[in-house]
Amino acid sequence: MTRKHVYLIGAIGLFALVHAGYWLLGVRYDMSTLDWYQQFLDPALLKTRLLESLFYLHSQPPIYNLFLGLVLKAAPGRELVVFQAISVVWGLIFYLAIFDLLVGLGVRRLLAFGLSAVFMASPSFILYEHWLFYTFPLSLVVTLAALMLLMALRQGKVWQWMGFATALFLASGIYSLFHLAYFVVAAAIAWLHGRDRKKIILTALIPLIFMLAIYGKNLALFGKFTTSTWMGMNFWGMTARNMPIAERRQLAANGEISRVSLLDRFADPEFYPAAYFEIPGYEGIPALRQIKKQTGASNYNHLGYIALSDQYMADALYILRGYPQTLLIGSLRAWFAYFRSSSDNLFLSSTNRASAGPIVAIYDTLFFGKLPLDLAHIPGLPIYTESKGHYLYLFLLAGLPLLVICGLRAVWRGRLIGSAFDPAGRITLLFLCFNILYVAFLGNALEVGENNRFRFVTDPSSLVLLGVVIEGLLGRRAGRRV
Repeated sequence: MTRKHVYLIGAIGLFALVHAGYWLLGVRYDMSTLDWYQQFLDPALLKTRLLESLFYLHSQPPIYNLFLGLVLKAAPGRELVVFQAISVVWGLIFYLAIFDLLVGLGVRRLLAFGLSAVFMASPSFILYEHWLFYTFPLSLVVTLAALMLLMALRQGKVWQWMGFATALFLASGIYSLFHLAYFVVAAAIAWLHGRDRKKIILTALIPLIFMLAIYGKNLALFGKFTTSTWMGMNFWGMTARNMPIAERRQLAANGEISRVSLLDRFADPEFYPAAYFEIPGYEGIPALRQIKKQTGASNYNHLGYIALSDQYMADALYILRGYPQTLLIGSLRAWFAYFRSSSDNLFLSSTNRASAGPIVAIYDTLFFGKLPLDLAHIPGLPIYTESKGHYLYLFLLAGLPLLVICGLRAVWRGRLIGSAFDPAGRITLLFLCFNILYVAFLGNALEVGENNRFRFVTDPSSLVLLGVVIEGLLGRRAGRRV
């Protein structure tokens, strides 16, 4: 038995042990999200009119709703078991992919095993894995993209390039932040290597055509070249939402902004003017016409939300021009939320968060550097968060930027402290840094609230950079002893 097999068996055993421990603590899979999350189509439509509903889906990219629909159609009455089984398999693949990526970038196996295990055993990993939402599989495919890129750069096999391009496509098809531009820039990073450029073009072509088809479909049907029509509501949260309601009322009374801005974004349909939901068109398509899902939750894919989003955007831009401080406040709130513990998310199961509470406290203190200072007690700070406390996480605040700087330094110089990197390693490190910076800057520029959930998508990339830095320090120390 080789050392690789020993580590593999150990990893699988530890994975099972950790999951058994959390189960004993009371952590259970949460699929209650299926009935009411605004990102999901009506489960009844996913079961009975899946392809039609996906075709007319404009509020979200289609892939995660496709996944939901396939499970609902294939396993009626057993959805919970199937969703949970798939998530556990994803979790094991995720864990092993992080380990392989660390080893592939020169991190010794014992250190790679320890770091990947710490991440796999973290409350964030378990809570997101046990939550029916797209964040966990999105983080998985972004990590697999990096692993596939490293393998393809070194071995040049067609299936590896196909794996890289497919992972990029899945990211774009799951979450609208991973825009068409992300796909193009990521492919350009691979292009920098100077080898296998024909393979890169050929393997990226089919996913790119599928992406363009989704964008083109939304342009033809809804006049929007995008995978999500919610941009106006998201940006309104960065700007107009930060203006006191009394001032917004005055602007609306003067006719400077619409009365839509007196309502928080994503309000239920009954609170908006009826005209938005009486707009004609697509009368035979329930995914676009039904006000409420059969579960009783609001249908945010209704045709009326496209016009509402446009109105929110118009109001946001007007307020931004006259009151630019609203964007500054929104940006501060977004970045503050970004550097919170990823376990601190209101939408995660409250029961699961309570069950994992003692472990959350340990992780937040030891690994995130949580300081016992509630900023809510400091008057005048424009802090916005869903959690009850407003704490600083020092290791995240100082450590994440430092890791990116170290990663970019390794890309530029070809070495970091006591480690040297081949061209494939340098390109992969560049891709990891690009993912972190892309999600951080674009996500925090367009949305405020769950920014720490966005960061979870690139936390594995940061973990890999941490492993590279520690390996470099260990290598330099060993060199000095010699």
